[in-house]
Amino acid sequence: MSSLSRHFVLDASVFVADARPSEPGHADANALLIALAGPELMLYIPNIAQTEIASALARALDDADLALETATMYRSWPGAQVEVVDETLGDLAARLAAEHRLRGCDAIYVALAQARDAVLVSFDREQLERSPADLVARTPGEVLADLAAT
Repeated sequence: MSSLSRHFVLDASVFVADARPSEPGHADANALLIALAGPELMLYIPNIAQTEIASALARALDDADLALETATMYRSWPGAQVEVVDETLGDLAARLAAEHRLRGCDAIYVALAQARDAVLVSFDREQLERSPADLVARTPGEVLADLAAT
């Protein structure tokens, strides 16, 4: 892996899988989050992630307080930097959404990964397949394999 690939953007799907042991991919999501807590790796999270995580967990768990508490916890994950979706990032996301037919929030994660020269990590097949060709987009399992190979 190159030095640029020591930077990661995690889609909300990874956090949701980590929070719910019954989710497909839970083990990979959990192992990846533990691995990314190291000081030599950088994790970027768009500020919309908290809303997406809370929404998904509240619907799945039917517990608003637990969903919000869990979503808030991920914002302070070791080594994580929460990035505000400002006008510049929003404009890039809009362009990527239009050019690559990405859903709105998916485009924000892709735009952040592109802006930070980071690897996009997601369980969302459409997001992974529609990301620009010059962006490295992987599943948590693929990133774990990459990290193990270094």
